[in-house]
Amino acid sequence: MNYEYNIEDLLRKFTTGNLSPLEAKEFAKILKQGDNNDELKKMLTTSWENTENTNIDTPTYKLLERLKAEIKKGEIKRKYSIQRKAIYTFMKYASVVIITFGLTWFAKDFTKSTPELAVLPEAQVLHQNEVSVLYGSKSKITLPDGSTVNLNSGSVLRYPAHFNYENRSVTMEGEAYFDVKKDTSHPFYVKTNGVTVRVLGTKFNVKSYPDEKTVEMTLVTGKIELYANNKEINDKNRLLVLAPNEQAVFNVEKGNNDSIVKMEYNKDVDVTPIISWKDNRLMFKDEKLINLAQKMERWYNVDIDIQDEKLRSMTFSGVFVKETIEQSLNALKLAAPFRYKMEKNKVIILSK
Repeated sequence: MNYEYNIEDLLRKFTTGNLSPLEAKEFAKILKQGDNNDELKKMLTTSWENTENTNIDTPTYKLLERLKAEIKKGEIKRKYSIQRKAIYTFMKYASVVIITFGLTWFAKDFTKSTPELAVLPEAQVLHQNEVSVLYGSKSKITLPDGSTVNLNSGSVLRYPAHFNYENRSVTMEGEAYFDVKKDTSHPFYVKTNGVTVRVLGTKFNVKSYPDEKTVEMTLVTGKIELYANNKEINDKNRLLVLAPNEQAVFNVEKGNNDSIVKMEYNKDVDVTPIISWKDNRLMFKDEKLINLAQKMERWYNVDIDIQDEKLRSMTFSGVFVKETIEQSLNALKLAAPFRYKMEKNKVIILSK
């Protein structure tokens, strides 16, 4: 068999959805052989990388669904177990061929009836996307289900290339504003330092920077349930249910389990200053300078050193939109007796 010709031809038809039932069956056979044939596996990899359809818009899991559907049109009853194994064989070395397109979702289809597929730790890790936002920047991400996440400066979001059948789960640190698409059959989970948020469809803000002792959850619309990371997610272990304009603040002891040591529940919260950052507005109300300085460090990508203890506890209210760090500091000086000096990327605040 002329593998090179067949592989290129079948890959081209696979990515365009033009495989016939017989060609789909042949393609599955080639994939199966590739698992134990290094030369063929290398050929598959090279063919995929060189194909004109590498930058296709259709996710690979959709293409694999087409392949499975085409196989089913043929000898599905007699060959089903063999064909399923052949496609899973492709899954096992797909990290070499098409790892960036995400195949975890497709593998999930076989876990219920095939014990050997129950755990796929390597696939789950390899298919994780990670978005890191530098200080002084912000980002907006659209997740595979259509939900959106605004990420504040110094934040990290990790999420799968495709959500599985059971739930939608992401992990994060920093600050993020979630607008979750409603799907009652697939709950949405946000895991952060010490606390996990469970939602079905809602808008909320999570603040959980690793260098801060507290984790804040603020609800804008809908409803969210809160759980400790070191406990199973069930009704018995539910910590709190938040309604709109409510907030939970957790003191978390950082460690292996990020244990919660204290919880504060706030009603009738003004969410406007809390979520203003996503609209490029740094809004603060009765904020201590030490806390405001921390926000300004991330906002402007600077280090701020307050050398006067009394200044640290002074409170400020206001909003910065397009001001530079110098303009912002000069505005704060109008309300407090301090002076400052800048040394490259460092701001030193002194008493007058």
